[in-house]
Amino acid sequence: MHYLVRHQGFIFLFFTFPLLGWLIHQCFSKKTISYILCISLVLLLPALTGYSYVVDNAYGYLFYILLTFAYALIHKVTEYKFLPTGIISLSLFLLCVFISFMGVVAGTITVERKWKLKGYKIEYIRDQGFAGRPLMTYQLSKYAMIPIFLKHVDTKVDDDTTHTCWIKFADAGFNFNKCSPDSSGILKH
Repeated sequence: MHYLVRHQGFIFLFFTFPLLGWLIHQCFSKKTISYILCISLVLLLPALTGYSYVVDNAYGYLFYILLTFAYALIHKVTEYKFLPTGIISLSLFLLCVFISFMGVVAGTITVERKWKLKGYKIEYIRDQGFAGRPLMTYQLSKYAMIPIFLKHVDTKVDDDTTHTCWIKFADAGFNFNKCSPDSSGILKH
């Protein structure tokens, strides 16, 4: 559900993949379509290991490309008419409108502040549901050896009523100073 809340607009665009697949099937060869399909599959593999790309919503874009080129490949193999593509797109449009609406009603998730230091990324996130106060959390992610990948390490709910500067990430085994004057924070193991 968090993915729906964070990316309602992007999910709405998924109804266009059959139309774009139809155009791609008209413009590209079967070999090119298969090649791009394989590349998108390989680029989706880090999701199985728990890593995500640094680029926000990268898996969504890659999945969209995968669906589009898979649809184009199906058209290359079967060569059926445009009418089924139109019906599928219209059905997906109605489904995507409903999903986007539910995402808007469910609330919003915004990143209030970010810190990047010593191989880690810390985000202060506001999760505002349909009603009530927002849930404020600190999410800690660690950069992989290849710095285009992140792995979620720990989440700490901001339940601080005394306004202290230190946030303790128990799973990662260190503290973070959010009040550091240079806004880079200080890690202490």
